[in-house]
Formats: sequence, C-alpha cells, structure tokens
Amino acid sequence: MASFPSEAEKAKAVALKDEGNELLKNGKYALAAEKYSEAIEIAPNAIFYSNRAQALIKLESFGLAIMDANEAIKCDPNYLKAYYRRGSANFALGKPKAALKDFRAVAAIAPKDKGALEKMKACQKEVRREAFENAI
Repeated sequence: MASFPSEAEKAKAVALKDEGNELLKNGKYALAAEKYSEAIEIAPNAIFYSNRAQALIKLESFGLAIMDANEAIKCDPNYLKAYYRRGSANFALGKPKAALKDFRAVAAIAPKDKGALEKMKACQKEVRREAFENAI
C-alpha cells in the first residue's frame, strides 16, 4: 500500500519545485530537472512531472519529456500544460499528427491561449504539407 506524503514532505517537495523553477528561468535545465526529480520522489503530481518535461524539452530530450507529460496526464487528465508540453515534444520529434491532437485538446479548453493556437496552426500546416508530399 502506497504511503502518502506528510505535510512536511509536501512542503519540501514544493520547495524543490520552486528551486527547479528558478533554475529553469536561469537556463540551468539539467539542474532544474534534478530538482523536479527530487520533488517527484517525495510527492509525484502533474505539476512536478510537467515541469520536468519542460526542462527536458529545453535539454532536447524529447522522448523523456513525452514520458513525463504522459505521467502528468495520468496524475491529472485536466492539467493542460502536460498536453502542451507533450505536443511540443512530439512536434520537435517530427510527429505533427500526435502534436496536433494535444494542441487541439488545449485549444478546446483554452481557446484564447495564443501559444497553443499558434502551435496548433503550425502542426496543421505541417500535417497538410506531409499529406501533399505523400500525394505526389
């Protein structure tokens, strides 16, 4: 049976996440990913996984970022940043159809999110380009 983290452990995990956020802002992506990993060990949740996915995207570790985004979605299927990050990683890997699915999900829930709309349009354009090339 899994044990739940105490309030003190949760506070430590949040402090680690906050450290990771600062490191991420300062371009120290590997160190940020480590802090998020430490937080995940204490109290796994969608935010910590999604933040680590962002650090991994910055490190161009797109496959690992997708795995973390998937874990974030398992933790909280309504956490939009996880879909956005999984879509970003898939697009970077040249998988625009998979990315488009995630950006459409984000756009459906947050239709005014300019970043998601721009990425969705870029994915649509790439999917159409691929379809055109395949038709030739």
